[in-house]
This record gives sequence, structure tokens and C-alpha cells, in this order.
Amino acid sequence: MLAHFSFSRLACGLATLLLPVLAGSALAQTPATKSKTTPKPASTPADLARQEPTVLPEILITAQADPYLAPYANMTTRSEVPLRQLPQSAQVITRKLMDNQLTQHPGDVVKNFSGVVGNDWREMNNTQYYIRGFQSAPYLDSFQLYYPGPASETLINTERVEVVKGPTGTMFGGAAGGPLGGLLNFVSKRPEKEAHYMVGMSAGTWGSYGNIWDVNQPLDDKGRILFRITGDVRDTRDVNAFIKGHLTSFFPTLAISLSDDTTLTLRGRYSDRSMTDYSGLPGAGTVAPGGFTFGRYDIFRAEGQPATSSKTRSLNAELKHSFNSDWNVILEANFIDMNFDQFSVFPSFFGAPFGSFYPVDSGTLLQNMHSFAFNARVNGKFETGALKHSLTTGMDFDQTTDNGVLLVNPFIGIMDMSNPSSSYPAWAGGGLPFSDQHNDYQTIAGFVQDQVTFAEKFHLMGSLRYSQLKVHDVDTAAGIDSRLNEHRLTSRAGASVDVTSWMTAFAGWGQGFQAPVGVPIAGAKKVISGEQMEAGLKFELSKKLQGSLAWFRNERTNVPVSTGLLSVQSGVQRAYGIEADLIWKPLNGFTVLMNYAWQDARIVSDTTLPTGARLPRIPEHTGRVAVRYDHSEGIFRGFGIGMGVSMGTSRPGNSANTFSTPAYATVDAQLGYTRGPATVSVGIQNLFDARYYQPQAFLGGSVAPNAPFNVFCQATVRF
Repeated sequence: MLAHFSFSRLACGLATLLLPVLAGSALAQTPATKSKTTPKPASTPADLARQEPTVLPEILITAQADPYLAPYANMTTRSEVPLRQLPQSAQVITRKLMDNQLTQHPGDVVKNFSGVVGNDWREMNNTQYYIRGFQSAPYLDSFQLYYPGPASETLINTERVEVVKGPTGTMFGGAAGGPLGGLLNFVSKRPEKEAHYMVGMSAGTWGSYGNIWDVNQPLDDKGRILFRITGDVRDTRDVNAFIKGHLTSFFPTLAISLSDDTTLTLRGRYSDRSMTDYSGLPGAGTVAPGGFTFGRYDIFRAEGQPATSSKTRSLNAELKHSFNSDWNVILEANFIDMNFDQFSVFPSFFGAPFGSFYPVDSGTLLQNMHSFAFNARVNGKFETGALKHSLTTGMDFDQTTDNGVLLVNPFIGIMDMSNPSSSYPAWAGGGLPFSDQHNDYQTIAGFVQDQVTFAEKFHLMGSLRYSQLKVHDVDTAAGIDSRLNEHRLTSRAGASVDVTSWMTAFAGWGQGFQAPVGVPIAGAKKVISGEQMEAGLKFELSKKLQGSLAWFRNERTNVPVSTGLLSVQSGVQRAYGIEADLIWKPLNGFTVLMNYAWQDARIVSDTTLPTGARLPRIPEHTGRVAVRYDHSEGIFRGFGIGMGVSMGTSRPGNSANTFSTPAYATVDAQLGYTRGPATVSVGIQNLFDARYYQPQAFLGGSVAPNAPFNVFCQATVRF
């Protein structure tokens, strides 16, 4: 935060206020009798004109923003409302925290949020995030990623990660509606006026290595044309030698100041990722009794199996014009083109295992997606009498085309899992068309939100969104041609009260909806509706302690439930619980992060699944404690050390709750040293080599072993 003011103006103002007081004081001290001292003649106008004016120097006062704390989440709330006043749970993970924890994958970032469940980095296409029990679609710079793969690749271009919990159906949508669990937004780095450069190298256990860079270069002397490009090129390896991959990605950004009040920002994104597909292991024989017990690192694969690949190209344009300090308009457009080719081997749909012998199938998924989205909004602050308003209003347009064909080749071979390396079958592509989808989604929406503040401590917020949703799903393999046209008004309301100078109480209610896209539905499609209530406390004490405590109840209806090849929309699901988040800086250089969530996420009613069953992949209890200390003085200046403990209770492996993965607790540690422009860091995952399984999204019933003890090293130079 920067504050400019002139001491000459301040002196004039103080003089105006103090002169009457000083004059009165002088009169009080003057005796009533006539003074014997001859008064000095008053200065004439000519004398005053000859005096040299005294100009005090202008002084610039700056306040350094805390690298861990973030008072706003403007990209994800689309408003200028501080997080503390927002009547909805929201948190931000900053770049500094990610760097200190040596976070390598976006799925690892979310463990720092309460109530958010991340993904395994090996799940390329099945990347899923869960917030408050329900699946969430990740966003990149406020635009939805319909295939979350790009959000699981790299963090090199991420400035911060913002999460807003619960339905976001009033401020965000997407071509098929908005996520009902919450919104996870990856915010990209922006070009800066000061030139700076970073290059780095990394290496990890099992042979992973890579290079990263971040080049920020103004293109003119006045800083009106700014350019920044980041990149990440690396080879990845898993403890299982067959799981390996490669990533090439770079992100150029150009910011042009068209005037003092208008800025155009262009963001490009290119990503090319390939990796051996990993389908996980069956629950039976790993976390549940089965006819055969798998080794932790067994894998279903085929000789000559092609690598699964994902290619993403996108362009984002943002035009922002500020009319004054209170009003601005923002226009954003986003285009994404993605191709995904998946080649999988998995236990057969068509035959049961016999002892250690498993018939296996191969699957080929060829998918491409094109999306164009546009957003225009106006933000303004104004007053009506004693009421202060923070207004956001605008419109959204999103058109997405998603085409894909899934071919399954049954019985490409039989694997003896007691000696899998001797029985890998030969890869066989092609096969039976299980799905041949051609889907078009379109949303046009308008929204308005107003926060009203009165008496300085009472804040009321209300928002409305009117959406026109059109979905056309065609699946020639399943004989489906369905259309969904929905016109819907969704709303949100809430209030917050500044109980003290450092604590705010809040309560809120909100709605949302989304279409069941890409799911073959028996009968006419219906939108999935969501509703949330929550209440809690937010606090910020002396800029050293920031956190929140919230109770929530989130419910969704018309949930698709699989009945085989088709699904029916019969489900009602509910999640409620308590969440707590805390960032504390008790000493200079010492930071503590803590979070905890209790989530009871269950099926309330259903025609297919058992009522009362827990929702898959959602642990009842999760928590994390992470500490960091950076030395700034003495002989240990430049050293930093950190440690974190993450835990979670058991998680259902499928919707029927036929098996669950066990509880877990892992420890991670980091050590870094900075000397001049160079930094060397070492990170350790799973310090004590805890062994457990976690649910995986592939086929809806697989499990995957967690990563064992793993060391990651990184060296960077900044100049």
C-alpha cells in the first residue's frame, strides 16, 4: 500500500487549526496592563512579497504488504469488498507461502485450505477438487476450466490461489452453470514495472528434473509497455518406474497502459503434457479384502501403450479503465483450445478375476474442447445519505463445444498380478464405441451485487443473477440427443457486523445451479440446484493474526447417479460442518498456518444409492499445521526452515460405501538458504514414510498409493 502526501499542505492545515488556539493562549498570557515593550511593526505587503517561500520536501510513506496475508480476493469475488466484510467464507494462499512450502503441484496447494480436498498429480484427466463435500470446477483468472487438467500441471505462473466456498451462482457461471461446492481460482502473475529475472533448476527422487524461469522486462523507459514470460519444462517420475511424463509450458503476458487510467493486458498460455496413464488399483485387494492382495506399486499396463497427452492453448484479454478512484469498468475475454488423448489399461468390465489373474481392457479417449467466454462489469463506490455502497454489475457470455469419443477394447490380455512384469499384454487400440459425444453449452447472464455499509460497522450484501442456459448433448453410441433450456434467477444475501475493531460476525445464504454435462442421462435432463447457509466469525488482529471460523450447510438436488451405462437424476445430497483457518505471526520471521474441517457429507435421498451413505472421497475430519521460520539476522541470516503436518480420516471409495481408504497423517519439511541473488531449497514429502491409499477418480472405484518418502531440490537465481 502506498500513501503520498505533501508536508507543506499538512503544515498549512495544522497552522490553520492551531493559530486560533495559539492566539488565544497568547492573549491569556498578556497582562492587562499596557506593555512597556515597543511592538514590532507589522510586515507590509511589500515585505511579505520579498520573503523566500519555504517549501517542505514531499515525503513518500510506504507500507510493505504481508507476504502471507491477503485482505482481498478481487478476482474471485469480482468486487472491491474486503474478505473480512464478505458474508461468505473465502481464503487466499499467496505466492510466498507456496514458495516456502516448495509446492510442486496445484493439488498440494489446497491442503492449506480447510474443507478443500485435492487431487493426485497422476490423475491427468480426472483431476477433481472438492469443496464442502461437492465437486468444484477450477477457474483460471476467473474463467472456468471445463477440463481441470491445466490446473494440475504447474504453479510457475500462479501469483495466488483464491477460494470462495459454497454456490457462486450469482457472480460466476460458465457455459454449464457454476460450481456448487465452491470456486477455486488460480490467479496468474502480472507484468511489473521493475525489471527482474529468475532462472532455476530442480531435481527429485526417482529421476525427476526440470527448469523454470520468470522473466519480467519493461519494453519502454516510461513503464507503459510491460512484458513477462514464465515457463516450466520438466520430466516427472513416480516411484513406479512405468509412470513417467514430460511437461513443456510457458505463459507470456503483455500489459499496455493506453493512458493513465486504461490498461490492456494480454495473457497467453501454452501447455503440452504427456504421461503414462495410471488407472489405480481395485479397492478389493488393497484397502478391502479380496481374492488377491496387490503390491503397493503394482500397475495395470500394456507393452507399447502410448502416453496420454494433453495440449492446451489459451488467450486472455483484459481491458480496465478507471474513471476515478471509485469507479472502473473491466472487460475480459478468454479463449481456450484443448486436446486430450487418453490411453488406459484397467481391470476388465467383462470378466471377473480368478485368483491373481485379471482380464484387462484397454480404453482410448480422444477429446477436444473449444471455449470462448466474455465478461463485462462495472465496479463503483458511492454514498446515499448515511449509506455507503460498493456496487458490482455486469454480464457473462460463455460458449463451449466439447467433443469426445471413448473406445473400449475388451480382453486385450490376462495379467498375473503375482508376477505382472511377465504378463503385460500388447497394447490394442480402437474397440467398441462406449461413448461418442458432441456437446454444446451456452450461457448468457446478467448480475448485480451491492454491499451497503452504515454506522461504519454494519454491512449488508445482496446479489441477483439472471441466466439463460442452453445445453445440447448428443451421444450417438448411447442413442441420446437431449436439450436443456433453462431460464433461472439465483440470489445471494448476507450480513456482517464488526463486533470489535478486530472481529467480524457474518451470516449468509446463497443459491446456484449447473447442468449435468457430459453425463448420459436417462430421460429429460434437469439442472442440479444448490443452496447454502453459513455463519461464522472472521478476525484480524494487529496484522499478525488472521483467520475465520464458520458453520455451513450445503445441499444439492437432482444429482446424477449412475445405473450402468446411463444415469438418473434422483439424488439429494447434503454436507454440513465446521471449518477453521488461521495464519499467525507471533514473532518476526515466524509464521504458523493452521486449518481444520469437520464435514458430514451424505446422501439424503436416492432411488439407487443407500440413504445415509457418505459421499465418496470426502473425509469427515481433515487438518493441517504448518510452521515456518526465516532468519533475518546473525550468522544464520538467509536460512529458512519449515515443517507441516497434514491429516485426514477415512474416505469412502465409492458412492455405495462398499470400501474406504484408511486415515492418514503425513509430515513435510523444507529447508532453504538465500545468499545474495541465489536460493537453494530442499523439500521432503512424507518425512516418516507413512503408507496409505487414497481414492482415485478413475472409473469411480479405484485407489492409489500415496507417495512415499520423497526429496525435492531446487536452486534459483534472481537478478
